[in-house]
Amino acid sequence: MTMTSDLELVELVGRAREFLLLEVAENQRKNVASMAESFADALFPPEDGYENSATWIRGVTRGGVPAGFIMCSDSPDDEKDPWIWRLLVDREHQARGVGTFAVESAISRYKSLGSRELKTAWYPGPSDASGFYKKLGFKETGEVLEGEVVATLKL
Repeated sequence: MTMTSDLELVELVGRAREFLLLEVAENQRKNVASMAESFADALFPPEDGYENSATWIRGVTRGGVPAGFIMCSDSPDDEKDPWIWRLLVDREHQARGVGTFAVESAISRYKSLGSRELKTAWYPGPSDASGFYKKLGFKETGEVLEGEVVATLKL
């Protein structure tokens, strides 16, 4: 794994088209939404709990080149915790710390905002994200939401 000093979290204003070209590895495609779907959901949230949330999206560059994307759902309700809604690391940049950097950036953001926990979910199966998230401290809750395993990280 390379050092994260060449990684940067960036706003997508003016750069969205560059990030639209990001693609995951072939074996991950059934588990990770495309960039086009993520952008569409950010602009027009589906009516499944995200529609009343603010969406926080950022790109991750590696050496100035688009390498990943993170999208979180910020609940306007103080009783609800934020979610990592989407995380995508381009197939050419995987296993280089991009995903870890993106999630750790989200963790720092939500800690500074006073959130109590951060949630995420993944589809279970081969090549799923469980090991990645567990390595970062997320713990499965036992809940399954629309076929996805829910996990939380205490902040």
